[in-house]
Amino acid sequence: MAKGFITLIIAVIIATCQVVQAAELSARAAVEKTDVSVGESFIFQIKVSGAENPQQPDTSGIKDFTVVFQGGQQNSSSSITIINGKVTKEVNEGYYFSYQLTPARSGHLIIPSLTVKAGNNSAVTESIQITAREPSETEDFKFRVSLSQNRCYVGEPVILTATWYIGKDVRDFSFSMPVLADPDFKFADIDNKGQQGGGAAYRIPLGNGEVAGVKGKGTLDGKEFTTLTFKKVLIPIRSGDVVLKQSTVSCTALVGYQRQRDDFGNGSFNDFFNDDFFNRRTGVYNTVVVPSNSLTLKVLDLPERGRPSDFSGHVGKYTISASAVPVSLSVGDPITLTLTVSGPDYLENVQMPAIDKQSSLTRDFKIPSESAGGQVSGKTKIFTQTIRPLRADVKEIPAIELPYFDTDTQSYQTASTKPIPVTVKKANVITAMDAEGNTAPVAAGNEVETLNKGIASNYDDPSVIKNVSLEPVSQLSSSSWKWIFIGPPFLYLLILSGNFLYRRRNGDSIKISSKKAYSRFLAALKDVRNYSSASDSCAMLQDSLRNYLADKLNLSGKTAMTFNDIKEKLSGTALSKETLNELEDLFKKCEAGRYAGGAGTDDIGTMADQAELLAKEIEKTGARLTRLR
Repeated sequence: MAKGFITLIIAVIIATCQVVQAAELSARAAVEKTDVSVGESFIFQIKVSGAENPQQPDTSGIKDFTVVFQGGQQNSSSSITIINGKVTKEVNEGYYFSYQLTPARSGHLIIPSLTVKAGNNSAVTESIQITAREPSETEDFKFRVSLSQNRCYVGEPVILTATWYIGKDVRDFSFSMPVLADPDFKFADIDNKGQQGGGAAYRIPLGNGEVAGVKGKGTLDGKEFTTLTFKKVLIPIRSGDVVLKQSTVSCTALVGYQRQRDDFGNGSFNDFFNDDFFNRRTGVYNTVVVPSNSLTLKVLDLPERGRPSDFSGHVGKYTISASAVPVSLSVGDPITLTLTVSGPDYLENVQMPAIDKQSSLTRDFKIPSESAGGQVSGKTKIFTQTIRPLRADVKEIPAIELPYFDTDTQSYQTASTKPIPVTVKKANVITAMDAEGNTAPVAAGNEVETLNKGIASNYDDPSVIKNVSLEPVSQLSSSSWKWIFIGPPFLYLLILSGNFLYRRRNGDSIKISSKKAYSRFLAALKDVRNYSSASDSCAMLQDSLRNYLADKLNLSGKTAMTFNDIKEKLSGTALSKETLNELEDLFKKCEAGRYAGGAGTDDIGTMADQAELLAKEIEKTGARLTRLR
C-alpha cells in the first residue's frame, strides 16, 4: 500500500513539473591531438548539444585529410529539482559524431568549420589547426612499396607489393595508402594462396576495408627484420606518367621497459608478433610513423591500329586450350566445353571468350546467350559452357579464339584452341510402340496400332498374386500391432530417463559457468592484446571484464552492467579494498579509451596485464566469493 502511494506521488510530481529544455542548438569540435605526422591517424569528434538526432555534417570540405566516419551516439541526460515546492525537470539533449582523420601532407593544416543541422536549426563548429610533420624511417622500422612493372598499358593489371620491415616489438598499427583513392586506377585484391611461403596470415585494416597480409623474415640494408607483406592490384584507366602518392605505416613501438615479471610467473609481454626475447619486462611504447619510398608508373594507351573487332581488353600474353565431353552424341545432346586460359599473374578480371559471336561455332552449335563465370586455379582461369550440335553432319568443335594485346611485341595477337573432333548421330524418334514396351520388330511402312493389353501386359502372370488374410484377429497377432501397444509406454520411459540424466548433469549450471569464466576471460585477453584499434581494444577489454564478473557473480544483463553494480555485489566479499579500487580504476580507463579514442589511458597491453592480475586475485578468493554473495 505504502509503495503504491509513493509511486502515485512521484507520478503526480513528474506530471506537474515544469520542463526546461536545454539551450539552443550548438556544436563543438575536438581532436585527440594537434601535433601528428603525415599518415598518423587521430580521432576527431563533434559534440552536438540541443538535439538527439542531428543530421550528419558534410565533411567534403576537409581537404588535407583522409576522413573515415566511425559512427555516432546519443549523449542526452535529464534531471529533476524541487525548490520551495517548485518542481523543474531539465532535459539536456546531445549527440557525438566520431571520425578518424589522417593528414595527407605536412604543414599547418586546418580542419574547417562544419555545419550541423537538426530540423530547422543549425550550428557551426570552430576550425582547428593541426601541425603535420614529415614522417621519417628509423633503423628499426622501414616501409617499402614496389610494382610488378614500371611501364604498362591502360587496362593492364599491375601488382603493388607493400612490405613493412619491423625491428622492434609493435602493436596497434595502421597503414595509410593514398594511392588506393586515386581516381586514375581501379583496384582489386589478389589471392595470396600459395604465396605465403609458410608465413602466418593476418587481416590488415586498410582504408574502409582490409587486406590479407603475410608475416615473414627479410633482410634490408644488411639487417634482419620481421616483415609484414600484402599486395593490391592496380588497373590503370588513363594514360600518362602517374606519381603514386607516398604511403605510411603508423604504429605504437617499443621504446623501453618499466617493470619485471609478475608474481604469478607469467610474462606480461604480449606483442603482435609474439617475440618473447624481452618477456621478463613490460614494454613502454610510443607512436612511430614510417614513410614508404616514392613510385612512378608510366601508363600507355593501347594502339588503335590493328585492333580486332572482338577485342575485349585482354592485355599481356595469353594462351588458351579446350576440352569437351562427350564427343560422341546425338543431335541436340549437350556437350560440356571447358576452356582453360593462361596469362598474367592476375586473372580475376579475365572474361570468357565471346563464343556466341564466333560464326564458325554458332553455325553448327546452339550457344547459350549467357557466359559462364570462371574459376581461377593457380596461373590459369577455367570456364565451362554447354553447347549442343544442330545437325548430324557436324564433324568438329572449331578453334575458339581469344584476341589480346601482346605487351612484348606491342601488337595484337590471337590465341586459339585446337579443333576437337566429334561424332554426331541423328536423334532417335520415339514411337508409340517404344512407349508401350513392345519390342517385336515392325516392318517399315506399317501403321502404328494400339496394343489391347498395353503396359498391363507386363503383369498378367497369376503367380504374382498372393492371398492375404484380412481377419482382425490375424492382424492383431502381427508384429506391427504389438509395437502400437508397447511402443508409447517404452518411448515415454526413454524420454523420462533422458530428461533425468540431463537435469542431473546440468543441475548446477551457475557453478559450471563460474568455473569456465576465467578460461574464457584469458582467451578474450589474447584478442584484446592483438587488436589494432585502441578504442576497440578498450571496448573489448571492458566487455570481457563485464562478462567475466557477471559469470562469477551470477548477474544478468552482462553487457549493460556498470561498475556500481559490481561494487555493490563485491563490497561484502573477501576481496580487499585495494583490489576493488584497482578494478574501478581499470573500468574508468576502459571508458576513457572506448569513448575518447584512448586519450589519458595506458597502452592496451598494460591494461590487459592489470586485468589478468585482478582476475587472478578474484580466482584466489573464488570459493569465499561464491559463499558470500
